[in-house]
Amino acid sequence: MPQLSDTMTEGVLVTWEKQPGDRVERGDIVATVETDKAIMDVEVFKAGYLAGPLAEVGSTIAVGGALGYITDTAGDMAIAAGEVVEEKAQTEMIPHHAGTPIVMPQLSDTMTEGVMVTWEKQPGDAVKRGDIVATVETDKAIMDVEVFQDGFLSGPIADVGSVIEVGHPMGFIVSDAAKVNTTGVTLGADHKVKETHAMKPGAGEIKPAPKTAPAKSNIPVTAPSAASVKVAPAARPAGRQASPYARKLAAQSGVDLGKLAGSGPAGVIIAADVARARPSMKEVAHSLPQVDVPGEGRAMTSMEKAVSHAMTASLTLPTFNATMNIDTSKLTAAAKARKVSVTVAIAKACSVAMQNWPRMNWAYQPVDKLVERNEHNFGVAVKSDDGGLVVPILHGIESKGLEGLQEAWNDLVPRARIRKLSPAEFANPTFTISNMGMFGITHFTAIPTPGISAILAIAASGPQGTPFTITADHRVLNGADVAGYLVDLKNAIENPEAWIAGAAAAAPPVSPIPEGNWDYPVVVIGGGPGGEDCARDLADHGIKVAMVHNEPFPGGECLWRGCIPSKAWRAAADVIRNRAHDAEMGVTGTSKPKLDWDQVEKHRRWVQQSRGEMALKADKGMKINVIEGFGEFVDAHTLKVTAPDGAVNTLTFGAAVIATGAPAFVPPISGARENLASGGVVTSDTIWNLAKPPKKMAIVGGGVIGVEMAQIFRDFGCEILMLERNARILAEVEEEIAKTLIGLLEKEISVVTGAEINGINGQPGSMSVAYKNAGGEAAEFKCDVVLMATGKRPDTAKLNLDKIGVALDGAAIKVNARCQTSQPHIYAVGDVIGGYMLAHTAATQGRVAADNLLGHAATYDQDKDCAVTFSRPQAGFVGLTVAQAKAKGIDAVEAKMPMSIDAKAMITGETEGMIKLVADKASGRIIGVHYLADHTDTLIGTGVMMVAGEMTLNQVAKAIFPHPTQTELFGELARRLLARMRRTAKAKA
Repeated sequence: MPQLSDTMTEGVLVTWEKQPGDRVERGDIVATVETDKAIMDVEVFKAGYLAGPLAEVGSTIAVGGALGYITDTAGDMAIAAGEVVEEKAQTEMIPHHAGTPIVMPQLSDTMTEGVMVTWEKQPGDAVKRGDIVATVETDKAIMDVEVFQDGFLSGPIADVGSVIEVGHPMGFIVSDAAKVNTTGVTLGADHKVKETHAMKPGAGEIKPAPKTAPAKSNIPVTAPSAASVKVAPAARPAGRQASPYARKLAAQSGVDLGKLAGSGPAGVIIAADVARARPSMKEVAHSLPQVDVPGEGRAMTSMEKAVSHAMTASLTLPTFNATMNIDTSKLTAAAKARKVSVTVAIAKACSVAMQNWPRMNWAYQPVDKLVERNEHNFGVAVKSDDGGLVVPILHGIESKGLEGLQEAWNDLVPRARIRKLSPAEFANPTFTISNMGMFGITHFTAIPTPGISAILAIAASGPQGTPFTITADHRVLNGADVAGYLVDLKNAIENPEAWIAGAAAAAPPVSPIPEGNWDYPVVVIGGGPGGEDCARDLADHGIKVAMVHNEPFPGGECLWRGCIPSKAWRAAADVIRNRAHDAEMGVTGTSKPKLDWDQVEKHRRWVQQSRGEMALKADKGMKINVIEGFGEFVDAHTLKVTAPDGAVNTLTFGAAVIATGAPAFVPPISGARENLASGGVVTSDTIWNLAKPPKKMAIVGGGVIGVEMAQIFRDFGCEILMLERNARILAEVEEEIAKTLIGLLEKEISVVTGAEINGINGQPGSMSVAYKNAGGEAAEFKCDVVLMATGKRPDTAKLNLDKIGVALDGAAIKVNARCQTSQPHIYAVGDVIGGYMLAHTAATQGRVAADNLLGHAATYDQDKDCAVTFSRPQAGFVGLTVAQAKAKGIDAVEAKMPMSIDAKAMITGETEGMIKLVADKASGRIIGVHYLADHTDTLIGTGVMMVAGEMTLNQVAKAIFPHPTQTELFGELARRLLARMRRTAKAKA
């Protein structure tokens, strides 16, 4: 238990963020504890595996007491009873007296060792938590070493020039000045002690050891760092155990865990087993044909080895080159006029051109995956003072102006030249720029490494202009992509006036609606949120639009079978549920509300009918021709429309937008589809036909629809059994939020996960579901009705898409980020394209399609989308989770606060849940907000604005939120996260 405030003597364990067996890295948050001041994070400063016994949540532990343990062995879930646990350093330089080792940190993904460069403190000096005590050379840069404990610097101290493995000690901290050790130690390239000598505390500069011929390294070949490839861990092999690190390594390496023998305790598969199954890049490099070179070689430095292995890895990329000569004179003049370096201006131009070619920013991920990245984090090569090249990263180029980028560049370059960059400042670029033209090189090609799909080589200017050469990964990019990108890049550089002043693109918008004598320039098929918003935007810009809709009123599933009717039921259920708090606040006599089903249904239908009539009136008022009927394609520019009375008509169009939604999916379970007609089985489309609330209901599926309906009908007095075939319900929700909500749900309803449903039979009012649980035990549940809440699936069979050549992705229509199908004049939005099947998602995509049809480049960014699960408390999210961010190569960090400490929640008795804030550590930009709170539907708007507006932690921390409201939690979360980042960030030179 750390002492997290000056007056703290003990703490209460609030949560465990990691579980026994989980791999932890230095700086990870493993738990939260409540101090006398607040709820705070507990970090670890050693890599390994979390092991028990763990302190129980809610227990009180004295400062300095054990919360848990860290072991070096995968599969060690707990420390044995009576086992002595002590901190042991991993080389022979460790003394046998008390002291906390200062270990070589892993400061980059590929780092396995570091070289001691300087000691900033001397033996005997007092050190404080956060002090910089040394600098070390990694494979990428010279970096600071921070300590996380107060005390006195003590030996044995590794001499300058010593080579130290990651995780091994370079010095120690003691709590008593009298215990300071004054020994200096020289470590060789093999990490063994070569020589020791006496030192005097505070004697000044530590004298480097005499240089000797480096010893041959005997470091064993290791697997690549799990952090070097951001990918979700592989699934656990059936019936067997694998460590979290092994699963992550297997996923990034394409290794089948089911085919491995485990060498860990009790046969657990550990990382070493995965490494043996798939060779590391070191092994690949050493297995290539070798040429016998005369002379006596020396061991490579860490940086030289890293470059060697990266270049070997580049041999696995199937690359091609494309060159275009570009006149840079206008951009150079414009940059100088704005006092911006040409390098920064070129980087911005590359980002502007990339808006139309997003694949240039993607990357191949083993095995056979593409990482689609929206943030432009460009590495730009800089010559270091020692003659090498360093590649600092300009982050978020797409969202920053030239002045902001120049400010960032001015900060990066001086530190890059002396190799004083933090990992976030050089690791994981999404695109790279190398300018050897500054050295007079007239033509060259650069080498991309895994993690990017393209690198730009800029040569010296010649009579025909400056050669810009793209080397591209053919697994991600084709020739047309690169050619198109170079054309747009040439346009952006040679005509910088528009975008350099802040416009989004250099070229004026051009509408892609084909010219012709059409009945309608655009026809929209489907009148739900996606189709209706698209049609309205087009009509608002003077485009003649027809909207074909197979129902009397617009609104689609949202209005008639989804959002609106379910929330009308939820509102009635909330009134019932809220009465449980009345007595606590001194209001009695309201604890037995009675449900009037007829009035509930009357109110629901009134809301739906009123909104449908309002929508139709508004559409017609905007001159949209709303046509009731079913639409199907005859050819690329002709639509056949069948009216409700069977009359058939055709109309011609220039462009079309498909927004036909997706019906409820019923899996092939015996008796499920057969009982749909009778009403014994219902879906999210047909549940609205219930004559009264059932007394008992089985729900098949534990997604958002299933959970919402389960709680609604539970509040209506219904007994619920939920059956889910996966390991947990609410798979769509952030993991901790989901687990917390599941715990609350299981107090109200019965949930069976890992369920196998064998059959459904009976009559409405007397149904039976036969199933087996995860253990294979057979059971039967008798109920009034069965709800199939098994999601939705697009059905395009009747649209005749084959006649117009529109490609599918499984059951869904395949589209790009502009919602454009494989046919340039055909767009598709909403549930029919898969992804988030949400009303606001469809509406956003409808507006994106309209923007593109109007000639304004627009894209749908799922990373900024949001959702609310209308449970109690309500779960919700905006943007990314930490796991999703890291899978995209973003170094993300999060903070959370429980609702139980919020004053407003305490007043209203709504203290269940939490709010989480996720930020990009490098830029401070807020990229995700996650909720479990009773009023998430209201609170989420703040998160939407933070993520959509790309606000930073500093901006939110400085915002003034009213008290007492739950919105003030956002400011507190931002300040808490900033404080943590300050504690853990490396101090700049």
